[in-house]
Amino acid sequence: MPHVSSNTFSRTFTEAEKAAPVTSSIHRVTRMFGTDRGAVSIAGDPVEPSRWTNTVHQPEIEANAHLLEKQPNHSEPLPTEGTR
Repeated sequence: MPHVSSNTFSRTFTEAEKAAPVTSSIHRVTRMFGTDRGAVSIAGDPVEPSRWTNTVHQPEIEANAHLLEKQPNHSEPLPTEGTR
């Protein structure tokens, strides 16, 4: 039961950079859903900035706007390689 999935720009993360949001997410999810740590799964899906609009923004954000708990705050989702 709860599964958390996150799309991020492709880059190399240190183990500490990966561990911090995972630990925080596990804590929040277990508290919110009243479940134990073993029930939680977390995935990180790296996406090249040039593919962001077609791979993430259109199918996951625009198409599922009614499911978003927090809307993005940008007018034109055209990320560049230097934007992180």
